[in-house]
Amino acid sequence: MKKTALLLSTYPFKVPRHGGQIRLDSIATAYRDAGWNLVSLAVYESESHGPELLSPNDVPFNFDSPYRFYKGDRAIPMITDLLSGAFACAEDGGFAHIRSKLPERIDVIHVEQPWLWPLAKKIRALAQYSNCLLIYGSQNIEEPLKRDIFQSYGIVGADDALQEILELEQAAAREADIALAVTNSDLAIIRSWGAENAMLAANGISHWQATQENLSTWKEKLPDAPWILYVASAHPPNFTGFVSCVGDTLGCIPPDSRLVVAGSVCEHLYRELAKTRWHSLNLSRMQLLYVLSDEDLAAVKSLAHAFLLPIPHGGGSNIKTAEAIYSGKHVIGSETAFRGFEDYLDLPQINVARNPRDFQQFMRSLLSEDQGNTADAGSDTRKALLWSETLANIPREAEKLLNKSCVA
Repeated sequence: MKKTALLLSTYPFKVPRHGGQIRLDSIATAYRDAGWNLVSLAVYESESHGPELLSPNDVPFNFDSPYRFYKGDRAIPMITDLLSGAFACAEDGGFAHIRSKLPERIDVIHVEQPWLWPLAKKIRALAQYSNCLLIYGSQNIEEPLKRDIFQSYGIVGADDALQEILELEQAAAREADIALAVTNSDLAIIRSWGAENAMLAANGISHWQATQENLSTWKEKLPDAPWILYVASAHPPNFTGFVSCVGDTLGCIPPDSRLVVAGSVCEHLYRELAKTRWHSLNLSRMQLLYVLSDEDLAAVKSLAHAFLLPIPHGGGSNIKTAEAIYSGKHVIGSETAFRGFEDYLDLPQINVARNPRDFQQFMRSLLSEDQGNTADAGSDTRKALLWSETLANIPREAEKLLNKSCVA
C-alpha cells in the first residue's frame, strides 16, 4: 500500500510563484516521485488568494476572524502566519473544517515553516493518526527575519510575538521526527535547539527551456545591449533592502541598457527607487515586466546577460540564487545571497559584492565590456542544484524511519 504524506502550509501552491510556493511544489513532487500519495492543505489568507489559486483541501483564514488578533485583542501587522496556527487548532476556528479534509491514512505530516506545527501535533494526537511521523522543514530561522521586517516597517511593541515565534520554531525543531534545513548554518542552529534527527534539504531549481517563438518575441522587447535581470517576489526584503545593497543610483547602467525586473517586486521596487534623489535617472534605467508566465520567464532568463541578487539579510537560502547559478550567466550578488551555495563561489561567472560600490562596479563592468561566454563553466557541478537532487532524501529518510518503527 502506498504511504501518504500530508503537507501543511500557510499559502496554497497550486500556481507556484514565490520561493516558498515553488519549494512546496517541489517537495510534493519529491514525495510523488518516490511513490507516495501526497495530500496538501494550506491555511491561507482569504484576502490574498483567489479561487483560481486554490486546491480542494485549502482552508481560508478569513480577515474578519477573531483569531487575526494577537492574544485575542491586539492587531499586529505581518504576523498572520503566526496567528494561523492558533486559528487552525481552535474548535471555534478552522479545526473542524481541516479535520473534514484529512485523508483516512497519514504516514507523515510535513510542515513547512513553524506556523502550523501546533496543528500537526493536534492531528497526530488523534487516535487514527497516532503513528505518523512529524517532519519540520525550516525555510528560514524565522525570528530574526520577522524582527528585520518589523524594523523595516516601524512596527514596535511586538517583542512578545517575536519571542513566541522563536519558541515555536525551537519546539518544532526539537519535537520533529525529522527536521530539515536549507543551509548548513541553519542546520547547526536547529541542532543546537535539540533537533536529534536533522538533515540538509537544500533549495534548488527546476530546469527550464524556452521555446524559439518566445525567445524571438522577447528579444524584440528587451534591450539590444547587454542587460541585467532581477527576479523577485513582493517579500519585503526584496525591495526594502535594494538601496542598501546596490546604492541609491543606477547610473552604473549605460543609457542603452536596463535593469530588467520581473515578478511581483516590480511596483514595490519602483516606489523605493522613486524616493531617491536620483529618481528620474533610476526609473529611466529600469524596465518592469511584472509577473510573467513560466514560459515567458524562461525566455527572459535565457536572454539575460547577468542576474542581480541584492539580498541584504535574512536566514535560509534564496531560490533565485540557485536559479541564477544554474543559468550559467554572470551573477552579481551580496554575500548573503550566496548563503547555502558556497560551493559555487569559485565559478568564474560569480561576482560577490560586499557593498554598494562593489555592486555598481560589477554592473558597470559586465554591461560595458565583453566578458565572454560562461555557460559551460561548472555545468556538471550545477546539476546538483536541481530539486530532484536536493529533496530526494526527504521521502527516503521518512521511509527508513517508518520501516524501523514497523520492525520495532
